[in-house]
Amino acid sequence: MRPTTPGFAHRVPLLVVLLLLTPSAQTFTAQETTAPRRIEIVARRFAFEPARITVVTGEAIELEVHSGDGVHGFEIKKLKIKEQIPRGEMVVRIPFTAPAPGTYPIACSEYCGANHDDMKGMLVVQATSAPASEP
Repeated sequence: MRPTTPGFAHRVPLLVVLLLLTPSAQTFTAQETTAPRRIEIVARRFAFEPARITVVTGEAIELEVHSGDGVHGFEIKKLKIKEQIPRGEMVVRIPFTAPAPGTYPIACSEYCGANHDDMKGMLVVQATSAPASEP
């Protein structure tokens, strides 16, 4: 009988364990848990639905905005967010991190008809509690 020495087959489990413990594997797991919260918004004459969005400071957010009729704009001046929302079902994604607590007006930045100035919404950023349910 030959004496047995640890060969490649015996080292594979150790190699797998070491790979799972590397920083890149841990980083991948951490990124999975911090996915942004997606909020769908419909822009249509002359309103945003929902008109009030409630988030928490530091929360990763991705707004998914699409038009229910014609061309609109989506603007939060205080956050320097301004996007054109094309006619049709194309979704415009707007990622951001919720800023300091407060209220941030949302407006349509593309003229969309006689009541364009009434097309408003509000981003409400709360300090630390969970977001309130939308009406």
